[in-house]
Amino acid sequence: MMRSLMVSLLVLMLGACSSTTEVIKSPARIQAELAHRNALLAIRDGRIESAEYEWRSALLAYQAIDDWSGQGMARLGLAQIQLRLGQAEAAEQVLAPMLEIKVFPAVQRSQAALQMAQLILAADSPDWSRAKSYLTQARAECAQPCPIGTQILNVSAKIALREGDLPAASVAALQGLALAQTNRAEMAFSQRILAEVSLKQSDFATAVVWLDQAIVLDRQSAEPLWLLDDYRLLLEIAKQSGDLALRRRADVHLSALCAAMACTP
Repeated sequence: MMRSLMVSLLVLMLGACSSTTEVIKSPARIQAELAHRNALLAIRDGRIESAEYEWRSALLAYQAIDDWSGQGMARLGLAQIQLRLGQAEAAEQVLAPMLEIKVFPAVQRSQAALQMAQLILAADSPDWSRAKSYLTQARAECAQPCPIGTQILNVSAKIALREGDLPAASVAALQGLALAQTNRAEMAFSQRILAEVSLKQSDFATAVVWLDQAIVLDRQSAEPLWLLDDYRLLLEIAKQSGDLALRRRADVHLSALCAAMACTP
C-alpha cells in the first residue's frame, strides 16, 4: 500500500513537471555551458592559460551535443586566447573550419574571417592581400546592421596605414570612431590609428592629441598590452619630433609598464 502511494505521488510530481514550460538541461548541455562560463570567468580574471583549457573543454562539449553555435563561440574564444599566447598557427587551425563549413551562424563566420585578418596582421611579414580578402569575407558575411562593423573598419584602417594609403586609413578610422559610440576599446583603436596617420604626416601635435585620447580610454579598459602600444607610439612621436619632455614622459610610463610585464620598452 505504501509503495503504491509513493508511485502515485511520483507520477503526480512527474506530471506536474511536464506541465510546466521549464526545459530540463541534459548533463552534457550543463557541462558545455559550465566550461563556457568558466572560460569567460578566466578571461575576466586574467587567467589566460586556464581560459585556453576551458575553451577547449567547451568546444569538445558542444561538439558532443551537435551545437554548432556553441562550437563557433568556443572556437572564436579559443583563437583569441591562442593569438594572445603567440600561437598564431594554432589559432588559424581553430578558425579555418568556420570559414569552410556553412553550418556555423553567419555572424560567427564573419567574426572568424575578421580574426583571420587580425592573425595575418600580427605576423612579422603580413600578407596584405590575404588579410584584405578575409576582411572582404567578414563584410560579406555580416548582416546589417553589422555588430562588428567598427572592428572591420579599424582593421581596414590598419591595413591601409601599413600600405601607406594615409587618406584611406584616416577615413576608415574616423568612420570606426563614429560607429564605436561607447565601445572604449574600438574608440581607442581608431584614435591610435589616427595618431599614427598624423605622425606619418609629421603633424606631431595632432598625433599627441589623438594618442592622449586613446590612452585615457585604454587606462579605463586596464589592458596592459594596449597601454604598451600607446606609450611605444608616444615614444616614437617624441623621437621624430625631438620633443625631450614628451620623451621623458613616454620613458617613465614604459619603464613602469615593462617592470610589471617583463618587456623591453
